[in-house]
Amino acid sequence: MAESSGGTAEKTDANSAADNSRKHPLYKTLSRFNRELNKLKPEEIRDRLRRENLSDQGTDPIIYKRYKQYQKKNLVSLDPSPPYELWQVLSTNPLGLKFLLVLDFEATCESVNSSDYIHEIIEFPVQLLDISTLKIVDTFHSYCRPCLNEKLSSFCTKLTGIEQSIVDKAPTFAEVFDDFTEWMEERELGTKHNFSLVTDCPWDIRECLFPQCALSKVSFPHYASKWIDARKLFSSFYQISSGNLANMLTQLGMSFEGREHSGLDDSKNIARIVSQLISDGCTLQYNRFISQDIISSIFKN
Repeated sequence: MAESSGGTAEKTDANSAADNSRKHPLYKTLSRFNRELNKLKPEEIRDRLRRENLSDQGTDPIIYKRYKQYQKKNLVSLDPSPPYELWQVLSTNPLGLKFLLVLDFEATCESVNSSDYIHEIIEFPVQLLDISTLKIVDTFHSYCRPCLNEKLSSFCTKLTGIEQSIVDKAPTFAEVFDDFTEWMEERELGTKHNFSLVTDCPWDIRECLFPQCALSKVSFPHYASKWIDARKLFSSFYQISSGNLANMLTQLGMSFEGREHSGLDDSKNIARIVSQLISDGCTLQYNRFISQDIISSIFKN
């Protein structure tokens, strides 16, 4: 009974603290700003963005979010003692990451895949994005030779642009993964520098890397059990439907650079989207996970 009473008291204290925080005058300032913002026309927002040397590109919901986030940061930074939940808006990188490893695998496929079809990775591209500069500072890239579906379907070649001759002379996934691990070690990723993987959607890790590691008898890397899904981050931050990679670029006022479904070009374009998200004030958080129980059940050693 005493424990129950204590728990109730703690909840009451927490609720009281939250209520007091909400009374902070900064909330009234932000509320007033939001009302004024909602009265502005899109061209007025674009004009204000240009005056602040910010990008005025993108659809109306994106430019409104960009300007709102920019001014919100300004207002919070000017307050000597902002509430914690508002103070958090000042940091886009609470995870303390130095780099983002932006990847986009290409894999074997058919025009219609059976339910038990195993996608094998045939292109392994990774862009090393420096969060402090929002620039790609290095690239890892290799093709992989599949072992189950050795001959690429005509659909796969047409979709990805990867010819049979390219994969025939490529190393196996296990060899490529060893090269990638060495590439990471040379750049002190995971030792000196914190990083996170970034993908366009869950598919690259859940349907490609995870089963590929099992197939190739390669230990699933611990750093791939949680990652940043750029599409999910985009929808959550801008509060709009993301669509596919090309659609996200269009909504940001960008054009796709390169060839769609080239893993190398796709990963570069994903990096462009993530860079804009960070510039617009989006907070980087892990938003995709594979549970340790699932990993342990497949990778027993």
